[in-house]
Amino acid sequence: MPSNFYTQLPVIKNFFDASNENNYHSLPSDWYVAVSDIVDSTTAVENNLYKKVNMLGASPIVGILNIADRNEIPYIFGGDGCSFCTPPTLYDSAKNVLAQSRKIGKKEYNLDLRTALIPISHIEDQGYTIKVARYRASEYYIQGVFSGGGISYAEEILKGPNIQQYAIYPSDSTGDVDFSGLECRWKEVKQPNKEVLTLLVKHNPATDFTEEAYQPVLQKMRDIFGFDDITNPIDPSQLKMTTSFNKLMNEVKFRTFEEGWLSRIIYLVKTELQILIGKLLMALNYETSATDWSLYKRDMSLNSDHRKFDDMLRVVISGTPKQRQQLEAFLQQQHKENKLAYGIHIADAAMITCMVFQYHREHIHFVDGSGGGYVSASKQLKEQLNSLSKG
Repeated sequence: MPSNFYTQLPVIKNFFDASNENNYHSLPSDWYVAVSDIVDSTTAVENNLYKKVNMLGASPIVGILNIADRNEIPYIFGGDGCSFCTPPTLYDSAKNVLAQSRKIGKKEYNLDLRTALIPISHIEDQGYTIKVARYRASEYYIQGVFSGGGISYAEEILKGPNIQQYAIYPSDSTGDVDFSGLECRWKEVKQPNKEVLTLLVKHNPATDFTEEAYQPVLQKMRDIFGFDDITNPIDPSQLKMTTSFNKLMNEVKFRTFEEGWLSRIIYLVKTELQILIGKLLMALNYETSATDWSLYKRDMSLNSDHRKFDDMLRVVISGTPKQRQQLEAFLQQQHKENKLAYGIHIADAAMITCMVFQYHREHIHFVDGSGGGYVSASKQLKEQLNSLSKG
């Protein structure tokens, strides 16, 4: 199967269609799925290391996209890890990316990023599939969405006792990886008079995936919140860059790994200057020959992954406490009826980890709720899934 399989798939334009199984296509059996997850990320969050968790969790995506055709690789960010699928021609490159991310995470952040590269043929042998569709989130951002149970099963393998044959270790690194574009330069995005809701919803694993499993949830969210631009937690008017040395060091350490302190100082000073210049250009709505800075903050909102799908619904949205209570009441009833499990985390701000290919339009932003986000929501989700399996 050619490596451009993914680029040839049709594009869906309505996020509601991500719940329609007919829009998905099985990945070729000779491809691989890369999965990663930070060990004991809950403790890391409790120790206020969540920005490091997000940065490390997103890094394999940036590394592989800097090697491959960016449109060739379907991927998804999960807060404390990520998944991406790759053709066999990129196996060695993907292995090196995962090994280097794990190596940097351990040495710079003291976080252990579990990583694995699993043949899709093995997943299929166990009765699962990885199906993918392409969802156009914006003019410049096509997002991979997944179904079939294969991504979830790969994550089970990653965390299970039989991971050895597929695990990728720091010692598997064969050289430096280009992580350029991995940036962390924005303050938390506050939501005046609103909450930021991080939500995970998964249909009962004992039942088949069907459109009916998620459409009621999506429709209820639209009825309550609007679920379109109004719920995007990345409000351009609230976007502010940081000049905090401590916060910028998360990026500096990752991008100057093993380069020595002089390189780090130079990178930090250069970054501070870029931020000051960027603030001025955006304030003036300045347009250069390469970049229209009047569009940057708006594009950050449009090019964000605040809603996505990978064997479950993942969203980060903003709304009022009353709206959230209405949604929770609906989800509680759905859970009592054994239809689904869910996890919710409530915060007053969203966090952004950036992947910048070009400052003009071509930049993508991974969104999470501050202070726990996906990691905290997943804890409740796991508890509810266990109660479903006993029900």
